[in-house]
Amino acid sequence: MKTDKNKKTTRVVVEKPLRIDLAGGWSDTPPICNILGGCVLNMAVKLNGKLPVKVAVERIAGASVIVESVDLRKRGEYRSDREIAKHDDPRDWGCLVKSALTVVGYKLREGGLHIRISADVPKGSGLGTSSILGAALVEALGKVLGRDYTWRDVGALTLEMEREMRTGGGWQDQIGGLLPGVKLISSSPGDEQRLRVRRLDAASSAAFSEFLSERALLYFTGQKRMARNVLRGVVGFFGKNPDGIAHAIVSRLKRDASAACKAIEKGDWAALCAAINGYWLSKKALDPGSTNPLVESLVARMAPWIDAVTLCGAGGGGFMLAIARDTGCRRKIRRILESQAPRPEGRFYDFSIA
Repeated sequence: MKTDKNKKTTRVVVEKPLRIDLAGGWSDTPPICNILGGCVLNMAVKLNGKLPVKVAVERIAGASVIVESVDLRKRGEYRSDREIAKHDDPRDWGCLVKSALTVVGYKLREGGLHIRISADVPKGSGLGTSSILGAALVEALGKVLGRDYTWRDVGALTLEMEREMRTGGGWQDQIGGLLPGVKLISSSPGDEQRLRVRRLDAASSAAFSEFLSERALLYFTGQKRMARNVLRGVVGFFGKNPDGIAHAIVSRLKRDASAACKAIEKGDWAALCAAINGYWLSKKALDPGSTNPLVESLVARMAPWIDAVTLCGAGGGGFMLAIARDTGCRRKIRRILESQAPRPEGRFYDFSIA
């Protein structure tokens, strides 16, 4: 936090990584987690060596909130608390900021603000961007407004933001970006989701980082999607739970998350790949919208050279994580898709654990 000598202007900059979910996603989503508890293995990541999410909040003179979105190239100004309270339309580009201001309890009488947001990643990426951007906003606003938030507070307020915006969502995205490294996040059934976090030790994390650098590929499919559209199908199917199938799938999601964590700790990469593949199958079983012909064609093209594959986040497009059989197979897949990308927007991203 930077403050000028006269203490009239306070400026805070918050930068965050994105997250890649390795197993267990959907088990963190209300009402699923409230009924069965959740268990997710994910990791915070940099893309191309950078932290992609950035929020800057600065106190300004006057009684208005100026908002700029760098990636959308848009600017807006809110001059009343009533304007800020209108945040239930996710098509409104300023909805996220207005919702963040609401959940932290901001009122214009606290003074004017200049808020600048950016996310250097394709829209609909599946890397938890909107939730992590929301968490970064809450954290930055908290610091400027004098709120004493812990990461648990920020995570809970981000979940509240998503309810305010009517987009839905669970807790794994924001926690994936708020806490560093690879972690197994779990909760027990109940309305209050008290999260337990188990982080990899330094040796396991180093071994896993080396494994990823040798064999992992992160590919943007070029297919954008809205997670909330897939969410409706998943929650609807879970609510119906025909013959207990949906509950059985969620239980398998949670088991695969625990198994993936144990596999990394043991350096058992075959077991890790099995858990990742299980995750992908479970997501498709919960909702067929998790995949589509473009995704299946990409998987088919890579199939001879990979041991595991999944789409990040809700699925339906966005980023694909693949584990090649060896470094030679990894190079071959890159050559094939870089020379014959199924979509012009398709491209590989380098990533590392943050």
